[in-house]
Amino acid sequence: MNRYNSTERIGVNQTEKIVIQNLGWIFREQPIVDVGLDAIIEQVENGEPTGKFIAVQIKSGSGNFHKTEKGLTHYVTNIHYNYWLNLCIPIILIAHIPEEGKTYWQEITENNFRKNKKRWKIEIPFKQEFNAKSEKRLAQIVSDKNDEKFDVYRGRVDSDFNYLDDIIVDLKSINDATVCINNITVIMKIQTQETNKKTEEFQILNEKQPSNFITEVSMLYKALSKTMNLTAKRTETEVELFSQLYSVGINAFEKLLINLNLHNLKFEDFGNDTNAIRQVPAQMDSSLIQFIGLRDTLKDMPSYSHNVFKEAKNQYIEVLNLLIQEVQDASETTKKIFEKIP
Repeated sequence: MNRYNSTERIGVNQTEKIVIQNLGWIFREQPIVDVGLDAIIEQVENGEPTGKFIAVQIKSGSGNFHKTEKGLTHYVTNIHYNYWLNLCIPIILIAHIPEEGKTYWQEITENNFRKNKKRWKIEIPFKQEFNAKSEKRLAQIVSDKNDEKFDVYRGRVDSDFNYLDDIIVDLKSINDATVCINNITVIMKIQTQETNKKTEEFQILNEKQPSNFITEVSMLYKALSKTMNLTAKRTETEVELFSQLYSVGINAFEKLLINLNLHNLKFEDFGNDTNAIRQVPAQMDSSLIQFIGLRDTLKDMPSYSHNVFKEAKNQYIEVLNLLIQEVQDASETTKKIFEKIP
């Protein structure tokens, strides 16, 4: 069943109102699927559509942002960061705050993103309200006339289905991304075995209490810290690849869904790979339980006075938090698309 969010709806309605009444442009909502794009707006000059477009992502509600003195900060996963930038079309982020009756905007570009530890953030200045005064700046960032990259979002697709071949190839990136999750699971298993081994060695030392007990324990913690740092780096590498692959797959999935609706096709018509993708959300959710459990267990591990181990543990927890955020985003986004498959 499709989910209804009144706060999101308010944001879409307010954005449409500003585009039509204040800018005098054309607003086309994306009702079929809104994974990373909620609407397309088209520039109008002297009452005539120009064939130049801007994609729009709308976020409504203060809960989507961190408020600062100068503006709003919106954090995104690597998946959405890669998704937006890989589209290679002009995109703006709309921030509507219904509690204040305010609407702001920012262009989504690589230069407007900043990395904060393991996450991306984009700043939306309070001085950049979305209103009639925005038209001059928007006119500078619209697409080239009749940009083919917008065709699929406007319902203009190749009727001979040659276009679908490329979509199916990119769609397989979702299955490729699940390989990264399997690799991470193996990496974690090795780390767990190493941790258990060091724990047993510590218990033996604690029972025997040798004269060099403190030195031996310190060496154990240093060895465990070394393997944990390596595990964190290997995991982070796999997470980055997972996010890159999944963003490609999700974009293809979005385009496929639009084509399914336009041509009255069924998802199952596209072979075994699509059947495997149906299993992905359940696989992700199962993995999430494991990842969250490991992170919580790691948090409870005592560091005592071993600062090297404390740093290694915190670094690993940071990477696990990143992993959990990315997998959650992947799972929720995929479910959102499946909700709208005909």
